[in-house]
Amino acid sequence: MKRIEWILAISLVVIGLSCLTMSANWLVTPDSMRPYLNTLFLICFWACVPIIVATLLYLIFRKKKGDS
Repeated sequence: MKRIEWILAISLVVIGLSCLTMSANWLVTPDSMRPYLNTLFLICFWACVPIIVATLLYLIFRKKKGDS
């Protein structure tokens, strides 16, 4: 994929997460921005953890394959 396609895909994912977070927080506290940003950060953090783990595992296996 080209760089612009990656940027577009990532931006759509972030926009989707933002919309889901906003709708969830408006049910609880519609007048505050702080819980929205806190929840958005937590969702993005937990969404990125598997990506980071998978990348690290890929790099480890790639390095071991190169050593053999």
